[in-house]
Amino acid sequence: MAIPNIGAATAQPGAGQALTARTVTQDDFLKLLIAQLQNQNPLEPMDNQEFAAQLATFNSLGQLIEINGKLGQLQNGQGSASQYNAASLIGKEIEVSGNALNLAEGSSASVNYQLGANAARVGISIRNGAGELVRRIDAGSQKAGEQMIQWDGKNSAGKTAPAGRYDFEITAVDVSGRNIPASGLVRGTVTGVKLGGNEPLLEIGAMSVPLSSVIRVRAQG
Repeated sequence: MAIPNIGAATAQPGAGQALTARTVTQDDFLKLLIAQLQNQNPLEPMDNQEFAAQLATFNSLGQLIEINGKLGQLQNGQGSASQYNAASLIGKEIEVSGNALNLAEGSSASVNYQLGANAARVGISIRNGAGELVRRIDAGSQKAGEQMIQWDGKNSAGKTAPAGRYDFEITAVDVSGRNIPASGLVRGTVTGVKLGGNEPLLEIGAMSVPLSSVIRVRAQG
């Protein structure tokens, strides 16, 4: 009885469903190879080169399974290390790329950002969670690099804004009125860590930022 080459992509009726239900293991491959040897035509035995090629495929499968297992162990180790690194940031001041700020009850908030060139005019628009404009601040002319202004926590009508998270947008133009690059920065002290998911989240007041977004860490005091 002739048995199809196990390296070929042939499938028996119903066998395809069984193979797709689980991953083919090294033992499955070895059983197929033995069955092929047992059922080959004695008058037309398997070619030596073909047999050697199938043994090479068997060895490669074993190596891939071993590599996959080691990669899984490495990934688990990196996950544990990432959680440890996140926990070590509690109590430290961090800086991340972003356009959010946290306003405490009856307090003010720092708006941090970076300018890509000297600006003749810089404007900051602060919006609430609903996207509504709360305050527009004119920061005047500023030099390139990191900048910071203090928002007094009041809206355009001079009333104290509710505590919570706000988003801000930076607009900057040069002396010719052309837009220049401007990006927001978030600074704050890490008060906690949320574990789980793809990566840990660092808590800064009412905000949560991913560990991978941290660009600077400062020790307190």
